[in-house]
Order: sequence, then structure tokens, then C-alpha cells
Amino acid sequence: MKVLLTGATGYIGHQLAMTLASKNIKVHALVRDVNSSKVPKHENITVFQGDICDLQSIQQAIKGCCYVFHAAAFTNLKCKNIHRFYKTNVVGTENVLQAASSEQVKKVIYTSTLSVFGPSYKRKPITENQPRLASYANDYELTKTMAEEKIGAFVKKGLPCVILNLTRVYGPGLRTFSNGVNKLVDIVTNKSVLIVPSKLKIVANYVFIDDVIKAHILAITSGENGGRYIIGGENLNYKELFKKVKKYTKSNIKILTLNYNVLKMLLVLYSNIRALFKMGVSMTPRVIDSLFINRSSSSQKAVAELNYTITPFKTGILRTIESLKI
Repeated sequence: MKVLLTGATGYIGHQLAMTLASKNIKVHALVRDVNSSKVPKHENITVFQGDICDLQSIQQAIKGCCYVFHAAAFTNLKCKNIHRFYKTNVVGTENVLQAASSEQVKKVIYTSTLSVFGPSYKRKPITENQPRLASYANDYELTKTMAEEKIGAFVKKGLPCVILNLTRVYGPGLRTFSNGVNKLVDIVTNKSVLIVPSKLKIVANYVFIDDVIKAHILAITSGENGGRYIIGGENLNYKELFKKVKKYTKSNIKILTLNYNVLKMLLVLYSNIRALFKMGVSMTPRVIDSLFINRSSSSQKAVAELNYTITPFKTGILRTIESLKI
């Protein structure tokens, strides 16, 4: 079996490529920089230089493939240019779908995000049937929703597709700017003080990377055409998250809270100062807002229809902590 994989140099894509290859599946990995240290290396992985924004390069990489895993996306919430989000997440996705349709692949598995559903309400977990009831908080959410609409259009044309809406992914793997839980483990392990926003009752869902990879593989043979599946784990509020990470790392760190609005004002000032000197920032008010929105969710549909299983948070975080010691 041959599959096309986009996003192979990303956190999820890299893990997926290596897992597929270990199962003797031939992987055609489309990457922009073949010399990147993040390119997965395995005898069953063939690397193709290209870009999902370039249809011709996709057409070269997809030849002979019967499945497509489309995991590439532009996710940097610090970027203020919607065109970068739109070009990669919408135009790029349409290119992948067009190439997949021409090649007559058996199925496209699209890696999406829980955030397309918006926030959860009144402690009710998000399900696949929840309509979006809030405006889009950022260009990432908007363009991922637009990409899903493209998929729906191709499904109507006869291209089999499944959408996987991931919650917050954590666990061993590549170190990337977007992996907040792994960063939290690093901070709690190595720092003496952590200042956090005061909204500690905000709830989110956390999914272990191994579960995410298994869900992608299960979607090859399972899942309704055009179906959406929330791929998640346990729901935790921030107070519970900080407490558990502190406990399992055996850290003595002091966790201090700061008024949410005051913290945002300080971030604006900090960001402006660094921008003045053309220095990058790792945290902005936009990023903070995206993190402090209730996003509890349920993966019961995936459990029932994909045979999806959930790793307990304690098991996953202990394995994460161990991996970060290396």
C-alpha cells in the first residue's frame, strides 16, 4: 500500500509517517525542504520536494497512492496576515483534493481541529452535531472551517473523505511551537515560578499523540464517507491540569495567578516593545485568547464508529514527562 502524506515535518505528520512506515506502508512524504532535520527517515518513506500550494508537485507525489493523509496546515496564531492562512489551509487543501480526485484514491483523511466548532457551552461537551454559535476567534479557525467546506464539496463529487477534529495534542515527538502541554511540562520541571492567567476554570480536552496516530490509521478502513470525528481524550480545567503536571513531575514550582485582563495588557506592551526592536514573541494576546476558551468535548462517535480508544491522561503525561528527560 502507498499513501501520500502532507505535513510530514510537523509534530503529528512526523509521528504518522514513522508509524505508517513501521507497518510496512509505503509513504510518499511531500515536504518543502528535503534537507530539514524534521524530515522523517525510514526505508519505507520516499520524500518528494514540493508544496501543497503547488498542484503540480502534489500530482507528482501522489502517483500510485491509494490513500491520502492531509496533515499540513498553517497554524501560527501570531501571524496577522490572513492570506498565509488562506493560501495553505484553503487553497492548499483544494489542491490536495483535486490531485486525490484525479488519482482516484480510495480515501482522503483530513487532519482538522476541534476549534472549528467554536467554544463549548454550559459544561456540555462539544459533539460532531454541535453547530457553531460564536464568531471566529482567529484566521486559523476560519480557514480550517473553509477547508472542511471544500472537503464537503469534493465528497459530493464522489471523493471519499473523513475529517478528524483533534483536540489539544500532547506527548513524545518533535518539539514544536504549538505544543503547549509539552512546553508546560518543560516549564514546571525546570522553573521555580509560573505565572498563569486567573481563568483557571476554563476547560479543554487533551489527547495523547499515540491515540491521534491510531485514529488516522483506523480511518483508512473505518468511518462514514464525509464523516467528522472528534479525536480527543480527557477534559480538564486549568487548575486540574497544572495540579496534575506538578504532581507527576514531582516539581516544587510555585504557580501564581494574575488577573486575565492585566496579563493581556502586559502582553500588548511586551509585544509592542519587542516589535519595535524587530524581535519575535512566543505569546500574544491573540494566542492567550485562543487558549482560554472552554473546549470540553466528547469522542464517543469515534469510539463507536472508528473503534477509537482513549489513553488516560495520567498514562499519557507520565510517558510525556519521561520522553522530555531525554
